Amino acid sequence: MKLIPVSAGSFHCDGGALFGAIPKVLWSKVYPADENNFTKLALRCLLIENGAQKILIETGIGNHYPEKHLKNNGVIPGNHLEDSLAKNGYSPSDITDVFLTHLHWDHATGGVKNENGKLKPAFPKANYWCSKTQWEHSKISNQREKAAYHTEVLDFLFHSGKLRLVEKEGELFPDIGVRFYDGHTPGQMIPFIRFEGKTIVYTSDLIPTLAHIPLLWMASYDLYPVKTMEEKETFLNQAAENNYILFFEHDFYTEQATVVKTEKGFQGKRTTLS
Repeated sequence: MKLIPVSAGSFHCDGGALFGAIPKVLWSKVYPADENNFTKLALRCLLIENGAQKILIETGIGNHYPEKHLKNNGVIPGNHLEDSLAKNGYSPSDITDVFLTHLHWDHATGGVKNENGKLKPAFPKANYWCSKTQWEHSKISNQREKAAYHTEVLDFLFHSGKLRLVEKEGELFPDIGVRFYDGHTPGQMIPFIRFEGKTIVYTSDLIPTLAHIPLLWMASYDLYPVKTMEEKETFLNQAAENNYILFFEHDFYTEQATVVKTEKGFQGKRTTLS
């Protein structure tokens, strides 16, 4: 097995939204913001080469949004994901499976390409995987979350016949298991990867950045914050006990960390796979 971080670019969001009820005087000490209170976030995907399988976790934003939307969200246009794959010696047609933790715009929309108004799979030979709960939720979500879903893109993906809906936790691919977390959005599907005797967890929006490891540090984007807190506590206890390596999708400054439990609560410690 090989694990290869690949970039789908970056974006920004308001620091208050990223850290919810935590005062800026606290979060700004550990995660910087610019003069407009914007915090920079990565779109860090993970490519897993596992024998004949080449599994891409997340796809970034893609090319579906108007210039104003991209500017407002701090997105620099470009084929970032394809370029990053190419730098690592891969093409879109090499990908056999696309793993989507959930279907929000910054995670899933790049799995579909817009070519002169016509939609096509960005990874033509791949099956796409997300949880059935998340797919069904995306169709009935409330007004607060609705803007996070690009309905046209998701419907295209579903009707293409390439979308596979996962109904149960457990092993999805050899050495890759999944667990569901519902606080951020129902049916967020988190991969647990067994790699060289370690467990690598791609944390997606369960724990967006290293700064979100303390139990009460949660983004205001979570639909059910109390549920997030409960899920985080269970997960962080497991992470500390089993020495999981957390792989961050959104932390612009830190790629990986482990978790330690102290008298003051959970803390993160930067690490690498080597």
